Amino acid sequence: MRKITTLALAIIFMGVWSAACTTVVVKGDQGPEILLPGKFIESVDANTIRVECQGTGRDVNEAVMQARKGCVEWVATSMLAKTPGEKQAYKSVQAQVFAQLDKYIGIPGPSSRDGKGKGIKSRVRMSEDKIRIVMQEDVAKTALMEDLVQMGAIQSTDEMLEAAGMPSLMAMPSKVNKGSKLRGIMEGLVNEYLTNAGYEVLDAKGVTDLNKMVDAIGEVAEAEEDEAAKIAMAAGADIYFVYEAARDKKGDGIAYSVNVKAYETTTGSLLASKNALGPARANWVAGQESAALQEPLNDAMGGVLPIVTQYWKKNSPKGRKYFIKFKNSPKKTDMAMNGVLKKACSRVKMVSSTVGGDVVFRAQCKKDNLELASAIDDGIGAKMGGAEFDWAAKTRSALVVVFK
Repeated sequence: MRKITTLALAIIFMGVWSAACTTVVVKGDQGPEILLPGKFIESVDANTIRVECQGTGRDVNEAVMQARKGCVEWVATSMLAKTPGEKQAYKSVQAQVFAQLDKYIGIPGPSSRDGKGKGIKSRVRMSEDKIRIVMQEDVAKTALMEDLVQMGAIQSTDEMLEAAGMPSLMAMPSKVNKGSKLRGIMEGLVNEYLTNAGYEVLDAKGVTDLNKMVDAIGEVAEAEEDEAAKIAMAAGADIYFVYEAARDKKGDGIAYSVNVKAYETTTGSLLASKNALGPARANWVAGQESAALQEPLNDAMGGVLPIVTQYWKKNSPKGRKYFIKFKNSPKKTDMAMNGVLKKACSRVKMVSSTVGGDVVFRAQCKKDNLELASAIDDGIGAKMGGAEFDWAAKTRSALVVVFK
């Protein structure tokens, strides 16, 4: 009996000793939740976008929750946080964002029979304890942006524009739509979208002697939309948008496909382009044509404007870009003005030069247009023997000199 008791005590002692010596793994902070990336579907309006995302979980509710978080995180890191610093700052406030998830995104219901619109698009059973769903839902982009600004994670649009300099924008119809009855509707919708997004929007109708300045600017080399580029330069726009709509003749009702392109004014470089097709609307109901245009226009603008904003934020601190032309140029105008411009600007490129014709430069300078015009004025006096000239155009993006 005593042996049995001794053996039992030994076993208990060994168990206690073993438990005491066992390494206990304590899970520390796992960091921000890792979520699956989202996909842009369309811009509902200037404040809201529709996103497709996916999530996994033990059941549908858990998978939907992860997908909703993925939608919001994708918007935050792909569309709102523009720099590595902002993306990292977002990670530090991720928990605060997810604590008020319902403020930014709704809970999706079942998808419609035709598969269009919001809702859960698919459910796949990965294993006995794991399901994956794909869903589309609207995200309140502006509300999310405002909260991220307040949390100190990203710069506000005003702060960004103030630091980089406010760009001036202009929107114009393509050649195809120039004489279209849709021009007025589209012009109003595009300008409203840009204004609501906080940008300065210029109107060619407000430019004095527009035709004279357009003629003075002349041909714009390499610009796909030459006429639009000249009007944008004459008005002083930094970036211009060209929009085009075509009626979709398939099916019943009114439906439009819309294309929006954004160009850098002085170079004519294409910055972004987006096509969008809107759903059909009843053609027997008043006011449906405007609505049929607005949906694809919002979608297209929602795809183009963030790229323009990112471009401006990255490039504008280096200085404003200018198109500079010397008409009726005397001999060696190109060499003389190249030296003058290189002293005034950080980047200078001669585009073309013909004796007695035109000498064209593109430059990027930290001077404003009047400061640069003054440097050119002084340079002509110092380098070209006081050759007589007049200024044919002085805008925020174009300077044109005509020698007598």
